Amino acid sequence: MDTSALALFLLADGRFPAGGHAHSAGVEAAVADGRITDEASLEAYVLGRLVTTGLVDAALAAATAHRLAAVASAAAARTVLEQLDAEAEARLVPPALRRSSRRLGRQLARAAARCWPASEFVQLADGFPDGAHQSVVLGCVGVAIDAPPLAVAEIAVHHAITMPAQAGVRLLGLDPFGVAALIARLAPAGAQIAADAASRAPGPLADLPARSAPLADIAATAHATWEVRLFAT
Repeated sequence: MDTSALALFLLADGRFPAGGHAHSAGVEAAVADGRITDEASLEAYVLGRLVTTGLVDAALAAATAHRLAAVASAAAARTVLEQLDAEAEARLVPPALRRSSRRLGRQLARAAARCWPASEFVQLADGFPDGAHQSVVLGCVGVAIDAPPLAVAEIAVHHAITMPAQAGVRLLGLDPFGVAALIARLAPAGAQIAADAASRAPGPLADLPARSAPLADIAATAHATWEVRLFAT
């Protein structure tokens, strides 16, 4: 097995210290208001996120990997990162989610830089003191480990599915075996989303997906004001 494949397994491992364990991807708010009550409603919620924000994040990550791999200078890399980060910013409406995305990006960059020292992480540290958006950082990691855009999109999709699914286990006490089966059932849909995201990577940035979930955005804004909560988002 080559090094990039092993690196992808590491990134997909929930124990990789990228901070995702502290986020429910909106599941905590959805449980509180009754939108998620069992495995079936959790599966429907995760699928909804997958085809909206999951596609957006995967496409941004794949586009970052595609463009960074093609540049030959630090100045060009900085321009690519600034452009993609601006695209990510435009697609995240709630300020709370923007802040969380940058925190997650900063933590992912910190962990990845220790594992795979690369110039891309120097660019991130110099250009984004508050952290770049998570999807952009994931694209940088893809370049650092020599992973193609499709593999980067697949990792983004993996996180889009597993983060909210595992939060459902913690919040509702769901059967972990049942949730694992739920994740497996969503695998074909996830593969299609990843392929779609990767196919858009070479195109104009303005044509990248910009799907949203307004109810989830509203819930995220309210969730950020809770005095007591288990998850950051």
